[in-house]
Amino acid sequence: MFLSYEQVVASNVVKTLADLTVPANATMAVLQADTNDVRYTMDDTTDPTQTSGMVLLTSLPAELFLIEDINRIRFVRGAGTNGNLNIHYFAARDI
Repeated sequence: MFLSYEQVVASNVVKTLADLTVPANATMAVLQADTNDVRYTMDDTTDPTQTSGMVLLTSLPAELFLIEDINRIRFVRGAGTNGNLNIHYFAARDI
């Protein structure tokens, strides 16, 4: 079930869970980079840089993540200018 959407600017300053508005009952999230690639880590200790970390490419489809991973995310813009990180939050329904 869809819960909410937010867009966060990925800049040269590392952002964390504190910069997100995650609904209390969210169990997963779909992330998409637009206007510039976004670098991220999810180990809760390593900050990504503009040249290191996993990459969400603007040229690829959105990616699905468990909320446990989102709770540990750290992200920054890729090389170049600021970009947007678009996030859709979902809650799994019992089947």
